[in-house]
Amino acid sequence: MRSEPELVPYAPGRLDGSPLLVLAPHADDETFGCGGALALAARRGARVHVVVVTDGGAQGDPEARREEAREAARRLGIPEPEHWGLPDRSLDPADPALRERLAALFAATAPAVVLVPSPGEIHPDHRALALAVYSVLQAAVPGSALHDASPELRLAAYEVSALIRPNLLVDVSEVWDEVLAAAKAYESQIGVHPYVEALEGRASARRLTLPDTVRRAEAYFVVDLRHVRTHSAAEWASEHAPSAGLEDPAGAAPLDVVVRTADRPHLLGDALESLCRQQAPPARVLVVDDGATPAAPVCERFGDRLPLEVVRTGGSGRAAAAQAGLESASATHVVYLDDDDLFLPEHLLVLGRAVARGVTLPYTDAIQGVWEPDGAGALRPVARHRTFGGEFQAERLRLVNHIPLPTVAIPRELALEVGGFDPALDLYEDWDLLLRLAARTPFVHVPALTCEYRVVSGSGAITAANPPGSPGQVAAMVEIWRRHGVLDTPEGLVRGVLELVAERDRQAELVRQLDERLIEARGEAGGLRAEVDRLNAELARTLTEIADSTPARVKRTLRRLAGREPGGEDGSG
Repeated sequence: MRSEPELVPYAPGRLDGSPLLVLAPHADDETFGCGGALALAARRGARVHVVVVTDGGAQGDPEARREEAREAARRLGIPEPEHWGLPDRSLDPADPALRERLAALFAATAPAVVLVPSPGEIHPDHRALALAVYSVLQAAVPGSALHDASPELRLAAYEVSALIRPNLLVDVSEVWDEVLAAAKAYESQIGVHPYVEALEGRASARRLTLPDTVRRAEAYFVVDLRHVRTHSAAEWASEHAPSAGLEDPAGAAPLDVVVRTADRPHLLGDALESLCRQQAPPARVLVVDDGATPAAPVCERFGDRLPLEVVRTGGSGRAAAAQAGLESASATHVVYLDDDDLFLPEHLLVLGRAVARGVTLPYTDAIQGVWEPDGAGALRPVARHRTFGGEFQAERLRLVNHIPLPTVAIPRELALEVGGFDPALDLYEDWDLLLRLAARTPFVHVPALTCEYRVVSGSGAITAANPPGSPGQVAAMVEIWRRHGVLDTPEGLVRGVLELVAERDRQAELVRQLDERLIEARGEAGGLRAEVDRLNAELARTLTEIADSTPARVKRTLRRLAGREPGGEDGSG
């Protein structure tokens, strides 16, 4: 069992950074959720920018609520909020207009810290805004305008109507009077619900694990951009709040899932468990068992949790197993999950909604997870990398496959029409099919991180047996290039190579910039350490000078503080 200090802070921390950008779904959320942090930021001279996203018309007069927000800001000592005036209870995390406006706001303000309600909140506008912000920040990959504007950005989730499991507690005792005064500015709201009493109770309860000197505290869950880029929105939500069942799977087309497996029962169990956690359940799960050892015993454990069927192919190969699943499926679209990969909780929901919107060939983003045995029969994660995804590039796809098969919702009838998976291919059979599909219909990128392409040490994966540059991998790539015309003309091959070289140069430039930032940060850290050492030495000298002119017992105490002699904690001497 994990100890309490691993789960909740036992010492207060700080939410430093400037500019500080606060996204409030309604006028009052900025005060009830993070008013103390805003008042503290104002005291230390940080730039604070608050955006109230909706007009709050579902619970009051919009103009009256704006005026209350202006007065609350004045009492907190921060600038007047910006009001977007969107209709109350209208926010949708998938709304492209909202995402574009958020992205423009982030690029314009270049915030060091973005505060947003927790995705575990009760109010749908709170959750929608949280998920919209997360999706926009997740697109801030190195080289993007947002990443360049705020490479050290941190995302802080705050609580309003639902408690979170925080990784930061901020002591707001010294500004609590200002927070209460700001809260009371919302007269139209505190007449409807006991917001001030709830605010007082929550801030007092947050003292539980903190020193007695803390009278009031605010709770936050803070992550950096790297965490955002390598964790799905559902993972982020579940880390700091109960989030299961909050999202409605309505509007998602039913999808069949084909799971290819061969003699890896320990990995198959993990893959099927990831299907059990889906926000939108699969229509059917077809486990295509291509191994010598039957997978049925593992599948039986999930019989009451998944609509599961087993299709035995018995050593026919990866491509034939994939084709058997395609032919056995019945939904309009099929999603593939190899036994060593994982679906993140929103995967089928995101793809299913894209299919319901009429997208023929949608795909999402994936992370690459590196796993290794822990010595006790289980696997442990070693690293996560944001490797796969991004906007569709037809010429790039002809040269290298940047779209892992698990990220795609395959249109079943079209896939069968173009020939399905070619059993003659043991490697890159998925790439071959994707190229044939791309020749018939465009791929549509859905910018969401929804699955994990796993690299498992000792798993026997065919890609691991044919690493980059190996004869098997080279032969397989040459065959794909030959089939799809890459080798037909020197000009086409040269254009493709030049595109890959340009991409390599872009990545090399990003690495150079990151290296320069690292060197600069190390230099600043070294200077800070030197300054701390100087101040410690100066403090020791000062304490020694004081001790030399004071009574013996006080001298001993001061010398212990100065590090000149040991001392116990029993007060003896």
